[in-house]
Amino acid sequence: MKAKLIFIGLVVLSVFTVNAQKGVDTGTRYGLGEDSIRCLENISLYQNYYHIKDYNTSFQHWRVVYTECPASSRDLYRIGSILLVWQMQNAQDVDKQKDYFRQLMENYDQRIKYFGNDARFPESWVRGRQAIDYINYCPEDPLREKALPWLKYSIDERQADADADVIDGYMRVLDGLYRSDNEKYRDMYMTEYLRVGKILDTRIARACKFVDNYKLAQNNANALFIASGIANCTTLESVFASKVQESKSDIESLNTIISLFQSAKCTESEVYFDASSFAHVINPTAQSAAGIAYQSVKKEDFLKAVDYFEEATKLEKVDSVKYDYQYAIAAIYAQMKRYTQARTHALRAATYNPKKGEPYILLAMMYADSNIFPDDKILQKTVYWAAVDKLERARSIDPSSRERAQQLINTYRQYFPTKEEIFFKPELRVGESFVVGGWINETVICRE
Repeated sequence: MKAKLIFIGLVVLSVFTVNAQKGVDTGTRYGLGEDSIRCLENISLYQNYYHIKDYNTSFQHWRVVYTECPASSRDLYRIGSILLVWQMQNAQDVDKQKDYFRQLMENYDQRIKYFGNDARFPESWVRGRQAIDYINYCPEDPLREKALPWLKYSIDERQADADADVIDGYMRVLDGLYRSDNEKYRDMYMTEYLRVGKILDTRIARACKFVDNYKLAQNNANALFIASGIANCTTLESVFASKVQESKSDIESLNTIISLFQSAKCTESEVYFDASSFAHVINPTAQSAAGIAYQSVKKEDFLKAVDYFEEATKLEKVDSVKYDYQYAIAAIYAQMKRYTQARTHALRAATYNPKKGEPYILLAMMYADSNIFPDDKILQKTVYWAAVDKLERARSIDPSSRERAQQLINTYRQYFPTKEEIFFKPELRVGESFVVGGWINETVICRE
């Protein structure tokens, strides 16, 4: 009988013990017995306090669930990241901030342990979010080097499904590391820039809901790559020469290459010309037309260049870029000494960007070079009045042109008619208007 009572007591004790096990120990979502009740209560409490934005109280209950029943739900870790960031940002003590950051990173690791195989948000997605929080909040890694493999893994696995900020973060971290150690990261930076560019092209082509975020990431990647200095013309040619040939039927890749070469001011490169020609056959754009135009200038086929710059202007939507194309036409005609046509396009360029002084400087130089009065050396000097008027206009509207305009003003003023010369010309009266004829046909004020 005594043995029977002992046996019953052991069974009861065993049942009680089983019913009081935590989820972390049993591998179950909530644990067993009283521990499962404790887990469910704290889940309800942390969620309720979270929804009313009492993050401090929510955190206390969340911590119990995180520690005792870590397999309870995927959402435990999503909310945990928010609560830990809040605690970190509101902690006054630096050591506490660092500890919350450590817990934040552990939160991601534990999520992967229990939910890394989640179909919707697998480990590759979680690592991407972990990397972004690492970049944003890491207190002791200025280059964010530890985040690099997480970012790369996330992009490698997810490809065009990678989040835009993960792609953007990857290129920013890689850019920073390249700047700190050119030799170590040079090849990786160039290779990854090209690879990520293709991923972004694919994502953007989908025209998804967040397409603007991906376009921004693409623009940022291009800007970083160019600003890094790695994108000099020689480097770009060595990287893209074979790629242009491989991509001659891939309009997205060709357009990326064209944009990159234009941004890096490498518009005299044969690689840039080839990309532009291939792209123009597939789908004529302003950029591809401009590429052929620049190639034609290099080959001194100026009239062909004019035709393609005109086509580029018609296809382009941005006025500041139209300005570039029209000014290029004006410069070509000026070089050919076809001044009337040059003026037409210089003034047209000015309508696209009224704050630019270069068109007026170009006009001034053409005026000064013109022989309007071949048989009258005094009247011929009046072209300098017209030239200086244009230079004064350039100087007044464009601070970047001010120095160049002033230099030319100082030069041209030396050739103004003197007081004595004006005296011998009845058609010239100081302070009165005078028409400089010929192709110039400008009304100026007579002055010494």
